[in-house]
Amino acid sequence: MFGIFGAKPANKFRVMGHDVEVASIIRSGKILFTSDSVKAFPKARMEGQIFEVAFATRSGAPYFAYYLCPDYYLAVAGSAGAASFGGPLKTEEFRTAVSLQIGAFVAQHLLKVLKIDARSDITSFSHNRVHTNVLTYVPSLHDWYAIQHNDSEDDNASERKVANVEKGIAKITDVVAIHELSPNAQNF
Repeated sequence: MFGIFGAKPANKFRVMGHDVEVASIIRSGKILFTSDSVKAFPKARMEGQIFEVAFATRSGAPYFAYYLCPDYYLAVAGSAGAASFGGPLKTEEFRTAVSLQIGAFVAQHLLKVLKIDARSDITSFSHNRVHTNVLTYVPSLHDWYAIQHNDSEDDNASERKVANVEKGIAKITDVVAIHELSPNAQNF
C-alpha cells in the first residue's frame, strides 16, 4: 500500500519546521549509507555544513550519522550562535529531536537495507557542535567520508588529510570518527 512495505527508509524529513537530510552513516570507518544527494555532488566539493551525531552501542563501535540542515547551520555558524535559532533551549530541543529522528532512520536503514538489527544495540546518542567535519570524496575509496576538521585547523586541512589517505601515508580510520565524536575547536 503506497510503497510503505519494503520501501527504503526516507533520509529526508522535517524536524521542528526545518529540512533535514541524513547524508552519511559510518561505523568503524566503513560507509553504511551515502545519500543520493551527496552522490550527485561534484567530486571536488568539500561540504563543511554537516553535523555529526554519534550513536553508542552495546556491541562496541558507535554508528556516526552526518546530516545537513541549512537553517540550523546558518543559525549556529553565525556570530549570534544558538541565540539566532531561538536560544539555547530551542537549540537543544532541536538537537534532541533531530538526533532521535536520525536514530530512527539509522535503525531502519540498517535493518531494511543491510539486514543489521541495531534497534536494541543502540543505547544513546551525542550530537556534536558545528564545524567538526567536512564531507569529502575520497577517490581511492570511491565514496564520501566525513573527514575530521575543526575551526582550530586551517582551511586546507581536509584536503591534506585526504591527500595523505590517497598517498598511503594515513588510513581513512586516522581521519574519521571511530570511537567518539570528532574534536571541535573547543575540545581539540
